[in-house]
Formats: sequence, C-alpha cells, structure tokens
Amino acid sequence: MTKIFSAIRICLILGLFLLFPGKALALAKFNTSYQITYRVGDTGKTHVSFVINQRNNLSVVYATEYSINLNETKIENISVKDEGTFVKTDIIKTLNQTSITFPFANKIVGKDKNHTFTIDYDTADIATKFGSTWQIDIPRLEQDENVSEQTVILVVPTGFSTPVYIDPKPDLISGNIYYFNGQKISHKPISAIFGKTQFYQGRLIYHLSNSESQTIRTEIALPPDTSYQTVYFRNISPPPITVNADGDRNFLAKFVLEPKQKLEVTVDFIVKLDFSPRSTLVQPLDKYLIPQPIWNYDNSIFDVPEIKALTSPKSIYDFVSDKLKYDYSKLNRQKPVRTPAAESLINFQSAICTDFTDTFVSIARKAGIPARELEGFAISENPDLKPLSLTQDVLHAWPEYFDRAKATWIQVDPTWANTTRGIDYFNKLDFNHLVFVIHGLNPEYPIPAGGYKNGEKTKSITIEPIEALVFPQATLSAEFVTQKGNDLVFKIENHSGVSVVAKAKINGNDYLETTEQVLDLIPFSETTLYAKAKKQPFVSKNDLKVIIYLNGTPHETLATVGATSTPLIILAGVGGFLGFVALLTWGLHLRRQKQKTSLYR
Repeated sequence: MTKIFSAIRICLILGLFLLFPGKALALAKFNTSYQITYRVGDTGKTHVSFVINQRNNLSVVYATEYSINLNETKIENISVKDEGTFVKTDIIKTLNQTSITFPFANKIVGKDKNHTFTIDYDTADIATKFGSTWQIDIPRLEQDENVSEQTVILVVPTGFSTPVYIDPKPDLISGNIYYFNGQKISHKPISAIFGKTQFYQGRLIYHLSNSESQTIRTEIALPPDTSYQTVYFRNISPPPITVNADGDRNFLAKFVLEPKQKLEVTVDFIVKLDFSPRSTLVQPLDKYLIPQPIWNYDNSIFDVPEIKALTSPKSIYDFVSDKLKYDYSKLNRQKPVRTPAAESLINFQSAICTDFTDTFVSIARKAGIPARELEGFAISENPDLKPLSLTQDVLHAWPEYFDRAKATWIQVDPTWANTTRGIDYFNKLDFNHLVFVIHGLNPEYPIPAGGYKNGEKTKSITIEPIEALVFPQATLSAEFVTQKGNDLVFKIENHSGVSVVAKAKINGNDYLETTEQVLDLIPFSETTLYAKAKKQPFVSKNDLKVIIYLNGTPHETLATVGATSTPLIILAGVGGFLGFVALLTWGLHLRRQKQKTSLYR
C-alpha cells in the first residue's frame, strides 16, 4: 500500500491538562481508521482517495494539524477536505517520497468525538501498462499505533483479465473491484499482475573498432534466453561469422575487423517475457558456488553471526534489501567503480544496484545456493522509485538464484525492493526486466549491449512493448562433414533467429548404428552430430544416403563411408606388400644366377 507515515499535531485543553498532567500525556491518543481507494484508469493513471476517521480517546485533546508521507512522487491534483471544507496543503517532494501537511479547519473536542477528513490525488506510480499486461504495485502502509482499522479497495478497468498473481489475497472480489481488510495489509504491500506474457521489440547498436595494424576477431553479447525470456532475432547486420554460447549460455556473436576498421552492428529482436520461469534439466555448475574477486564471501565480514544465519534465498533477499541503503548521489558521479561485495557491506550506506546484487550473490554462494548476476534493460517509469544505476546506456543489475526444488533460476531485485519501500520483488519479478548478459562464471564479462560505445554518445538501446506475436519455427539443416575412425560426423545448423532444442535421430541400418541425441542450438549456430558406423569396406568408399530426423522432420544428406584404416595405414600396407613382392623377385633372381654359375663351372 502507499507508504504512509502520519504525524498529528495535537493541542491539550489547558485547564484539564493542569489537573491531570501525567495521565493526559499517557492517554493522548486517537483511534484512526483508513479507507483507501485506488481507482485505476484506462491509461494507468490512478485516482487515490483516503477517507480518514479519527476518534478522540480523551476529552482534553484535539488535533490541529496532519502530515502524511507517500511513497509516490508523480502526484498531481492534490485535494484535502476537512469535514467537507477545502484546506490548504504544504507539499514537499524528496527523491522517493511526497510529504503532504495541512492544518485542520475544524477543532473536534471531546472524548469519543469523530473527525473525518479526506485526501485525494492522482498518481502514475501505482499502475503500469506493458503492452498487453498490467502491473499494480501499492506500497505498504507503515505501522502506526493510532491505526485501529484499515481497508483498501482496488478498482481496475473492466477490460482487465484475471490476475495471474495477486498478493495478499483479497478478502472479497466483486467483478473488477478487489477488497483488502484487516491485519494482512498492515505491513505488507499489495502487488498484482494482469496477463501471463509480454512482448517487446528492440534495436541494439554496437560500435566496434580495431585500432590494431592487423586483422582481429572480436565478439559481442546478444540478449540471451533465460528461464523467463525467449529471444527472436529478426536481423543482425552485418551478419556475424559465428554465434556461440559460453558457459553461462550467453549468445556471443563473432566478427572480423580489418586493421583500423570501425564497424556498427545493428541487432533487431523480439523478446517474450513469461511471468512464471521455465524449469531446466541442466543442473548448475559448482562454479556458481565459489568466491570471486567481486563475490568475495571468503572475506571475514561474511563470518559475522548475522550473515551466517542467512540460509534461505528469502532471508538473504530481506537482509540485503533492508541493510543496504541506496545512494542516489552515486548516479551523478562520472564513472561509478564496481567494488567487491565485502566493501559494499562495509559501506552499506552508499549502495547502487551492483552493490545490492553482488552482496546477494556472495551471501547466497556462501550459503550453498547457486547464484549469479544479471545485467540488462529495466523499464522504469519513475527512476526515483526504480533507479537505473549502470552507466552503459542506463542499464540495471539484479541477481538470480537456482531453486533446486523447482529446478529453475529465479530472478529477484533487492535494489527496487529497497527504493520502493517494500514492493515485493522476491515472489514475483515483473514484465520490465530484460536480460542482456548473464554473469555467473565471470562477474564482469561479457559486456552488455549499451556498453559498446567506442566514444559514440548516441543512444544505442531502443525497447518498446508490442502486442503478442508467434515466433517462427527454427530452420534447421543437416550435412555430412567427414568420417573420423568409426564415427560419421554431421553438421547440424540453425539458420534462424530463435533457439531450439532438437531431438536428433538416425535409424539404424546395415551400415550405421541407431543414433539419438538432444542438441541445444542457439540462434544462427551449428553443432556436431556423431553416428557410429556398423560395418564398412576395408579400402573402398561407399556413398550412403542418411536421413537425420530433427524433431521429427527428415533431413537427407549423402555420407561417404570408408575404411576404418587411415590412408597412411593403407599406403603403408600397400608399400609393404610391394616390398614383399620385390624381395621375392630378387630372391628368385639370385637363385637363377646361382644355377647358371653351377652349369658353366
């Protein structure tokens, strides 16, 4: 819920205060009830209405002024009424809060007397539309001993779909109206996601250069597939010579640069984001548990009891988001330097997204939980609440950990949990985190899109939401390459801009064993399939038609099956045979010569 910190300036009736000074001070409290309605418009602008009722607990006290802090900064059309009378407000905006203070027009005196006033405003910080999906984030209502009752009513447009996620669960749903009551919302934000998937189209520009006097090979990182996102590359211009995956399954496109050449690479792509992460059959490497110069959990600061007690991802997330304090001033520095996690813990009052991320990764690894860093493009409508900290084209960093029970990587964002005063970025992420690189084996390589500037100051990242579309099927081919011993080697190539997991099968015959293999083909990549020969000629070669089924689709190629012996061995055998024949001939010649000598003696 909207983060509220209210302050009430009170006045004590002098005569009674003199008669009962101690008791009056102890009992000078109110019972306050809140009814807050969030009415989301079709554009996402939300009208917020507070109806606040205060009941005096003492006859000697009345309130003269009220102040409320809201965790929203895009606020307009503020209106306050005290018992129906408009009052003037004093508004102060800070980095991620808006403070509203106003005097009461009516002085309500007397025990059990009720005082009702309203606060209305419009804000763009509650509801966000991403293409066909909507995200609602209502920060929590802070604890206040005077609050006795609170109700939140969320009204969304009638065109909204059923929410795929909503927490806490509403007490009542009536059409497009959601009611929340009681203690379940006292210290908890309300979050809702309407829609299961979101699509974005983007363009990335990479500025490459070769300052050397000789030809070089270089590579760029393309946005990878993750447990949440699937990427379709519509065009890469100029095309790379190869695309390979590294140990983190980053997509690395390689280019050749001539001496002193400058090259601009343009990548057009579509991203599909799913709300729920996909599981994986590949278990994470033990390398995701070891310390690194940045994730240096072997530092003694990680051995304090407070950190050693953190054994679950949620406890680590809560600790990091509460302990570290976001430092907006770091954004104004020319080039923030990435520091090891131990230093981030020591200087916890001055942190940016990489500090939150590196601290989470370090503590998780120390606790035996595989974890790594993600860098990419996070869509933030309000950087005061959701800051973007990295300098490369205003990127963001957040961590992910491997959930062994669910067999998948889970992304979380402790930075935004901190800056939004408790919005839940653990149980749900959102549809505005697009991964550009995965840092698990190396905390600083590869460089994400937006970091290939080469001195250029132009915008190199463009992302915009689009309506849902169907990705094309992968286009595959199979081609015989060579024979290595008893193995026939085939090249399987993915000519399309989408990844595919292909089940390859070659049915057994008189010449080949049955072959089955699962191939992971990233966009524009190739891999090798091996088939074992069952029988083959000793010297001659036979042409053999081979049909390779890739996900059930047949691909025909002509293979050449030769002898198991290498040509060198064959030549050596032939040479040996000819040598034997030569020796035999020479022996016969000597025998004849001996016979002639005996005859003429």
